[in-house]
Amino acid sequence: MYNPDWLRYCKRVVRAGLGTDHLLEPELRCPTQYIGSAYGGWTIATEPLRRSALPVVLSFGLGDDISFDEHMVAAFQARVHGFDPTPASLRWIAERGIPDGMQVHPIGIAAFDGQQSFALPDSEMRGNFSSKQITGTTVYCQVRRYKTIMAMLDLQHVDILKLDVEGSEYEVIPDVLGSPVLPTQLLVEFHHRLHNIHVEETRRCVQLIRQAGFSLFAVSPGGQELSFLRA
Repeated sequence: MYNPDWLRYCKRVVRAGLGTDHLLEPELRCPTQYIGSAYGGWTIATEPLRRSALPVVLSFGLGDDISFDEHMVAAFQARVHGFDPTPASLRWIAERGIPDGMQVHPIGIAAFDGQQSFALPDSEMRGNFSSKQITGTTVYCQVRRYKTIMAMLDLQHVDILKLDVEGSEYEVIPDVLGSPVLPTQLLVEFHHRLHNIHVEETRRCVQLIRQAGFSLFAVSPGGQELSFLRA
């Protein structure tokens, strides 16, 4: 029987042998649940959320799939703050609508406060603009640091921080980890093999996350989506 997850894992094994991917495995066992669509979903740890009276989720990089955010509101009554600065995503979200319990902020996350250029390659069909892309349709958008956003929203805790930011995670993660308010769960889509980003950059970020007290508890079959839990 055809198993797409097994095929993705096998491809990752081959790439790892060529030095372009990793074979990181979960180091922590805990109850988990996959939330959202096959394209836009994430694996989360459920027990910390069930202990939280009003889970707070910061979801960076909405694109054209907010299934994770919608399901977090429906399943855990979470308060979701979604972030995406790109006009295409904001138009799509405005047409689709959002559930009660979710707010959308037209800014992105970066390691500085200001304006950043994002580009969309001609081959990209889903509107995934990246600050690492240097050719294609370009837009200039507002971005803020994690600590600036925390102050803006007057938040004292974050249950889940999701980063799907098309390559900017390598600068954002060290800035997040330097904040006095760390999330309980950190969900990151890493973009090694894209935008000339080497897998060593992903390994470096994973090591920083571990040093900050997080443990890896889920890895997607393709190896790009990693879920961490802070003890």
